[in-house]
Amino acid sequence: MTLTDERITAERLEELLRDDSIDMAHRALWLLLWEGDLRVLDLLSLEIRDVDLRARRVTGVCGRPVPEGEGDISERAAGLLRTLVGDRESGPLFATGNRALGWEQVMLTAGEQGHAIHEFRAGGRLHRREEPAAHSG
Repeated sequence: MTLTDERITAERLEELLRDDSIDMAHRALWLLLWEGDLRVLDLLSLEIRDVDLRARRVTGVCGRPVPEGEGDISERAAGLLRTLVGDRESGPLFATGNRALGWEQVMLTAGEQGHAIHEFRAGGRLHRREEPAAHSG
């Protein structure tokens, strides 16, 4: 099986996003992976200052600016990020307590839910490709 054969469905994503037993940092990460094209490691590298929640966009990744239109995030994702950030003004965007999420932690948490971390991005890409077709017929 290739990586592109593994993907999460929209229904399963919704189920996971509603599960309050899963840390908010993981749920927000999964939603951003689903909605956009930023890679896991790029998202994990984000600092709070790299995201403009009012404008609903990622402004920089690893010190590089994100071109206009490529870092847009949904209102739902912005809401999750606002909850995640709380009153923190700096530090890693994706953190639990005062520790940044790391690769092993995100792999483990996704795996505990029965998924590989890359399934969220792959599933979102497929969903975005199929969504216009579903509305055109």
